[in-house]
Amino acid sequence: MKTNFAQPLTACIATAGLAIASSLLTATQAQAFSLSVAPQYGTTNGIGTGATATLDFNFVQSGADLLLNLGITNTTGTQATAGGAINSSLVAVAFDVLSGVNASVKSTAGSTFTKFWNNVDISGLHNGFDYGISTPRNSFNGGNANGGLYKNDSTLVSFLLTGSSLSAAQAESAFLTGFQNGTLKAGVRFQQVSGSNVGTSDKVMAGISADAEPVPEPTTMAGMVMGLGSLVAARRKQAKKATA
Repeated sequence: MKTNFAQPLTACIATAGLAIASSLLTATQAQAFSLSVAPQYGTTNGIGTGATATLDFNFVQSGADLLLNLGITNTTGTQATAGGAINSSLVAVAFDVLSGVNASVKSTAGSTFTKFWNNVDISGLHNGFDYGISTPRNSFNGGNANGGLYKNDSTLVSFLLTGSSLSAAQAESAFLTGFQNGTLKAGVRFQQVSGSNVGTSDKVMAGISADAEPVPEPTTMAGMVMGLGSLVAARRKQAKKATA
């Protein structure tokens, strides 16, 4: 007797696909894009100390609210740089938002980045960032390194975005375009930089590839998985006809 292994296999794939799709459809958060904070985008120290970071812009539709969950990760020392830095304390982030959009802090739970700033200047780097978030300090450009993020440390701060009727997907696309064409900018402050012969502090701009694309949203991914499930189901029908 011939045993058809394809049927249980395709059934498992279809079931798994539908389960994944179901879980993705319930998700509301989609990682939009990441900015790379690195010397090639601008620094106050010549070739730069080598202090680097990643900023993840995640947009969430929470009822009528549009949220920006900003992920901040210190990547100093994770790859070789001309400046040679092996560690640093990331203490502040400044960023722009779309014209007409206002930002306010929604949550800093579990984060040491609790100080919110409006109209931020990073001296020697760029003036007029719309907003900033930092560790507690009296000056965005001064203060100590207490509470900063060191190598591989990360944190998340949630902002409420108002003044726009954009959906999370639309905001994701518009912000990405803004950072690509330079109408939106972001920058980071580092202190206690170690391993570099350039300096012990740095201020570095963020950038993004001009051809970068948004990460697919959960609903899009769910559609792809459900499409896969449909193809598997069709394959099962063909197999049944062939063995009939």
